[in-house]
Amino acid sequence: MSFTNFSGVFGIYEGTKLIESGAYGFANKNFRIQNSTDFCYGTASGTKGFTAVSILTLAAEKKLNLDDSVKKLLTAKAGKYGLLDWLSEKVTVRSLLNHTSGVPDYFDEDFVDDFEEALCGNANYHYEKPEDFFPLIEKMWKKQQAPYSSAGAFKYSNGGFVLLAAVVEAVSGMNFPSFAKLHIFTKFAMKSTGFFRLDETPPDGIVCATGYQQNGRSNIYGIPVTGGGDGGAFTTIADMAQFWHNLDPELNPESSLSPFIEEAWSPCIEGDDGLYGLGFWLRKENPCIVFLEGFDPGVQFFSFYNRDTKRSLTICLNDEQTKSSEVFEKYFGLIQ
Repeated sequence: MSFTNFSGVFGIYEGTKLIESGAYGFANKNFRIQNSTDFCYGTASGTKGFTAVSILTLAAEKKLNLDDSVKKLLTAKAGKYGLLDWLSEKVTVRSLLNHTSGVPDYFDEDFVDDFEEALCGNANYHYEKPEDFFPLIEKMWKKQQAPYSSAGAFKYSNGGFVLLAAVVEAVSGMNFPSFAKLHIFTKFAMKSTGFFRLDETPPDGIVCATGYQQNGRSNIYGIPVTGGGDGGAFTTIADMAQFWHNLDPELNPESSLSPFIEEAWSPCIEGDDGLYGLGFWLRKENPCIVFLEGFDPGVQFFSFYNRDTKRSLTICLNDEQTKSSEVFEKYFGLIQ
């Protein structure tokens, strides 16, 4: 079947066995390179699933507790993050994972209209590490009439997941991308997934598709130059099948991580797009379907996993002038 208004790739898997996949449109319009299921695509906020698993890995290793104060974890690294006056000591790791902390979103659409405005006029290549975003979070905190008024209720926060990446670094002693590579991507045989800079050539054998915005321009200046805790990793459809398969507690009962994934995949609060656990969405109509989603300039990403059927569907769109609805409508039923 040919789709009339879709640019990107999709893949349906049962476990790690491919059922059906497809690629449409261009990965690079300048050189007329067509999209390929072997290429890597941006995940935008889908990365939050990798961040959550990183934190849960540290919890499984008893290096942190989900109810630890985030401020205490970070200020233990004397001097690196400053005084963090804007961060309440009541903010816990768990409250960041389920978006109930009240920590401001540095890209809060109640105050800013687009990502470039959120960066306060700075070039995107100035944002590489978690602490690079802290001044943006603090600035948004100062704009709020009643800071932390949303604490205890669901309020989506990219700023919260930036903090989680900083926690990973503070507790593990590794930078966040390296930790995720070692403890998730390499461990789960996700050979083509990583935090690849927009201004560098990716590792040998990896091709990253370009993302195109609604205005037709590429997104090279529209998102941070490299991904972090809140978004921006690149992956393939095959790697996402590996991710779900290696996380499923029923398939990995011996793993010390499995009890934490069970909690992460259990609904604890209702969010804007369904039920929410710890870093993962769950379909309200069927909570056995766990999913990640992400939206950035030039990126739409969806990855669904049905715990009952062990089937997954991943959709990566790289051109905002097209839509993913055709693919979703045709193939979502195959994972149920």
